[in-house]
Amino acid sequence: MACLRWEDIVTHPRRTHAWEQRKLGELGVTYGGLTGKSKEDFGHGDARFVPYTNVFDNPIADSTRLGEVEIDVSQNRVLHGDTLFTVSSETPNEVGMSSVWLSDLDNLYLNSFCFGYRQDGSFDPYYLAYMLRSQSVRENIELLAQGISRFNISKGKVMEVEVPVPMMAEQRAVGALFSRLDSLIALHQRKPDALKTVIKSLLDNILV
Repeated sequence: MACLRWEDIVTHPRRTHAWEQRKLGELGVTYGGLTGKSKEDFGHGDARFVPYTNVFDNPIADSTRLGEVEIDVSQNRVLHGDTLFTVSSETPNEVGMSSVWLSDLDNLYLNSFCFGYRQDGSFDPYYLAYMLRSQSVRENIELLAQGISRFNISKGKVMEVEVPVPMMAEQRAVGALFSRLDSLIALHQRKPDALKTVIKSLLDNILV
């Protein structure tokens, strides 16, 4: 992972050029989660699937939080680098949460309440993971939520969302920084709120 000093962000907060804005759908394709399954199909089998809560909770999916299911070659497989989105929630501000899968595992599927996004190489995966969780992008996604007692969002609507796409070197630097901060949170669980505030502040300033 590229080395990035804290001073690089703190002393040089202004970008030297504007970041291009592109629609997600211009830079990748989507696929659906598990279909045609009943309750009896889960809890056993040689395949695994990424649960809804894993996607909801983590910018980078947790490779240890998986469910069991039988192998089914007719289903869409989750591959390294794929982004996973939730499609339903009880509140509009929690719809369309995203998580990037960065492990290598055969026969891995996605739960039926999420959809996958496979980008074309335009994004550094760590940058994509944290950028999609930034306040500005989250606000744009929340506006697309539809419903009354429960809110939903479509793949097509999410693919219309415009996101900042800097040069790859900048993406890697930003992604490395927030990945390192996430690691610090894991190592210092007694101080998570302060570090999360730092992450939120940096995201809001870098991605403005």
